[in-house]
Amino acid sequence: MTTGFTVDITGTTGMRSGEWAEGEEFLILPDGRQRHEDAACRVRLCAQDGPPREDRPGGGTPAAGPRPGKRDGAGPGTALPEVTVAEVETRTRPGNPFAAHPVLVLHDMDGKTVATVSPEVPGVAEPGSFRMVDDQGAALCRITRTPGRIGRRSHWRIDPADGGPPLIGHRGTLAGWLGFVLLLPFWLLFFAGSLLVTMVSLGEVSELLVWGAPRRVVWRRRRALPFVGNALDFRYLRSGYRWNARLLDSRIAYGQAVLHYFTKVHKD
Repeated sequence: MTTGFTVDITGTTGMRSGEWAEGEEFLILPDGRQRHEDAACRVRLCAQDGPPREDRPGGGTPAAGPRPGKRDGAGPGTALPEVTVAEVETRTRPGNPFAAHPVLVLHDMDGKTVATVSPEVPGVAEPGSFRMVDDQGAALCRITRTPGRIGRRSHWRIDPADGGPPLIGHRGTLAGWLGFVLLLPFWLLFFAGSLLVTMVSLGEVSELLVWGAPRRVVWRRRRALPFVGNALDFRYLRSGYRWNARLLDSRIAYGQAVLHYFTKVHKD
């Protein structure tokens, strides 16, 4: 049985377009539930071993780093520390440690840390691999992301710590890419129409005509049957995820979904 959820963003005070802010949170919202208090999980972005907040430009209150198994104020209604524009600008300068990819800390709705996702290579803006541990520091899985190139689709890979078969999610299905190639000449006509509509409407409706390569991602084991073997499924048009609890731990499903969503929003 599969269940659906979406990833929502909250706590983005001071965040610029395309950049993340420490204290920013992602909410895992089950289908049909849009209120923050209905979230199944909260995922906070934390800097990698950064200096205390009071030592950073812009000041502010200290933001304690994640502690496995401890409550750290991520529960419902908890106010996030204010993030200033000066902090964001300083963090995104070349060579600054806060320009690196954040650590993702997963909390249940009681505020207890349940898992942490950390880049294996610290200080890198776009790491290719991550290590996920539970609230006691025991390994849950390793997550890797391989960029695409000519003749090869980009893909995510989940290697469970228990030695089980990996789950691999390629960007775009084979059917989707086949349709993309076959319909490309027709979409060139739509592109010309898009330019015309954009000029007439002064850009107000250009987003309605934007078209791109397939973006659906389905995580499954090799040789697994379609649909019944899908552990995690992202569908771009629906902007949501389908998750099979029988095939994938909820913590891993939420961590992978937020990694994918973060990459889609901030990097793609």
